[in-house]
Amino acid sequence: MSRAWKGGSTSRWRKIREAVLKRDGCCQMCGQSEGQMHIDHVIPKRLGGGDEIWNLRQLCQKCNLSKGGRFFEADGTPPTLHGLFVPQNESISHD
Repeated sequence: MSRAWKGGSTSRWRKIREAVLKRDGCCQMCGQSEGQMHIDHVIPKRLGGGDEIWNLRQLCQKCNLSKGGRFFEADGTPPTLHGLFVPQNESISHD
């Protein structure tokens, strides 16, 4: 994490954020234009994405938090159906 980020947002980031909000105008997933808006990295920073304006989009809080750090529109991990999965191989004892 950069020193500038540890102290809060930088003036550079605030300018980029305002430009994205002005460009997009509403959530780019659901179209909502009211409420708290977030700036989403299309390619997450943890996967090498940067703060370039082409890699940023406006999302509402609900859409952004449901997306998490997934790449583009990748599906989330499906829920586990406990008790419905029976392994096809036999367990091997390591005694």
